[in-house]
Amino acid sequence: SIAYARKYRPKNFDEIIDQQHIAVTLKNSILQNSFAHAYLFSGPRGTGKTSTARILAKALNCEKGPTVKPCNECSFCKQINEARSLDVLEIDGASNRRIDESRMLRENVKFATASSRFKIYIIDEVHMLTTEAFNALLKTLEEPPEHVKFIFATTEPHKVLPTILSRCQRFDFHKISAKSIVLKLKELACAEEIDCQEQALYFIAKIADGSLRDAEVILGQMNSFGNAKITVEDVINVFGLVAQEVIFSIVDNLIQGSVARNLQLIDQLIVEQSRDPVQIVDSLVQHFRNLMLSKCGCEKMLELAPEDREKLCEQSKEFSLENILYLIAVLTGTQGKIKQHGMGRLFLEMALIKLSEQDKLISLAELAKKLNHLKTVSANLLFEPEKIKARNSINNCSIDLEKSDSCSQNYADVPRQQSSQICEETDCSQDTKKESSGVQNNILSLKKVRKFWPEVIDEVKKSKPSLGFCLAEGSIFSLSGSNIVNIAFLKEHEFHRENLAQNQNVEIIENIVKQVIGSTIKINFVSSAESLEKDIIKDRKITKLIKPVESKNRESFKGDDVIQAAIDIFNGRIVQ
Repeated sequence: SIAYARKYRPKNFDEIIDQQHIAVTLKNSILQNSFAHAYLFSGPRGTGKTSTARILAKALNCEKGPTVKPCNECSFCKQINEARSLDVLEIDGASNRRIDESRMLRENVKFATASSRFKIYIIDEVHMLTTEAFNALLKTLEEPPEHVKFIFATTEPHKVLPTILSRCQRFDFHKISAKSIVLKLKELACAEEIDCQEQALYFIAKIADGSLRDAEVILGQMNSFGNAKITVEDVINVFGLVAQEVIFSIVDNLIQGSVARNLQLIDQLIVEQSRDPVQIVDSLVQHFRNLMLSKCGCEKMLELAPEDREKLCEQSKEFSLENILYLIAVLTGTQGKIKQHGMGRLFLEMALIKLSEQDKLISLAELAKKLNHLKTVSANLLFEPEKIKARNSINNCSIDLEKSDSCSQNYADVPRQQSSQICEETDCSQDTKKESSGVQNNILSLKKVRKFWPEVIDEVKKSKPSLGFCLAEGSIFSLSGSNIVNIAFLKEHEFHRENLAQNQNVEIIENIVKQVIGSTIKINFVSSAESLEKDIIKDRKITKLIKPVESKNRESFKGDDVIQAAIDIFNGRIVQ
């Protein structure tokens, strides 16, 4: 008996499957009587290259032709179908690849046809010809006799010389879809009276990977397997595949977090059924791809049997799209590790354990939300109600240097260089609304100053290191008016305060503050009272937590894409 692939080979352009773009172009060229002298058919195996070449030869040489519908009844069509035409010569490029065969062909094209309209040379696997053989054909291809046509077929067009490609009309054949292969196999099974499960046909199409010829060969092999009906189990056992039910079970166990069951399934597949770990990983990747398509609403793109499609759609509801993408990334990484290092079972088990823990992972969106919340909480630590109340009282009140009971001097009237200690203010006659409004404005201004103050210290250190180290010992303690910032120092750092309070140093610092903050702010250096030193010490500890890294270290982070992306997302800056 004849193999199915030969017995059911397409006989005309309308029978060519999934290559309509090529069939339409060739038919139109025939209708317009516009023929090329050389054609190049390229594409994967089993997609119809040689069959299309034969159909084109029949269309050109048919007694009723040239015609788009060869009759398949005349002597010319029958001879081509039976591969015995003297004017349609099929040459295997792999076995006739030397320059001697090309020279012989070049001499033979000069002779007239035996009986047909055209002499057609079909050279299969033309990329196997040597460079010398190609060069021998160049002149013939460029100016062939009018009665000669060349049809080249190849699976690797990139190996054909560019000088040959430029002399041919090129047609690229695509892989045939699983749906089209299944429909063709159904027709073939019906014609041959083969009882076959539809799901088994989908498995055969999956194995064929877009090659109709391979699918027809597999169907013939399964028909010879001996069972009265071709089932999914038969196909799986003969070709060593992983059953779809097993893949569904593995994914269900991932959903339930059952690592032990999955490891037992893997042991059963590898030890008892001799399945390849690479095959298992590939099947899982394909399954999660189908889940991704289902989650995106692309069910029509799924090349599955109807019952498997329903199960898949139900299973996809258990995953978010982000989880599916993560699972695919882990599995594809496992594929690479197995290819590089071997030890397929180990890496497969590690991947399944990792996938079982995926529900404990935090998404980037949730992580960003938590970080933003943490950022807000940490910022509020600097402005707790008790501190705000204490600092507000300091802003509105002055404490006498010698703690006298009669403090009649207003703090705002104390000159900058003479102010050595905060004195209690006696005039507290502001009305409640103005006071609360002033407190709110002070808090906002202090927040802005505190935010940029570490950077101010850093810039001062660059300009004048000794001055920067003195400034670092102070603490932003209060705001007077709208643009006077009071920097308080402990008694042990009185020397630092006096050094900073010199006019030339104050001018340097205020200029840097203006550059960093963008506002004109006056700086006032004061000494603290003993009762407030604990607050200043605590405040300085908080400030040290957000102390920026040295500029040298900060520069080393600027080239890091991940750190830069984090800075952009959170609108932040490097602190340590």
